[in-house]
Amino acid sequence: MTTTHLEDCELRSPKPAMGRPLLFAVMLVLAAAGMLALLVLGPAMPLLTAVGSAAALMGVVVLAWVVAGPRL
Repeated sequence: MTTTHLEDCELRSPKPAMGRPLLFAVMLVLAAAGMLALLVLGPAMPLLTAVGSAAALMGVVVLAWVVAGPRL
């Protein structure tokens, strides 16, 4: 039979899964607006510029998740 002390339980309790929801939402809105602009302007752009822009916007989404996303 093992006993658990209250102090041990308090130290092991996980933090709530919180990030920075406002920053996360703003960054996702910026990425969505950029994708919309890319969909409209993309056919007139050179291929490398369009692909580079899409990759940069995907990077914004990844950065939003890493910096401000929910902590799992």
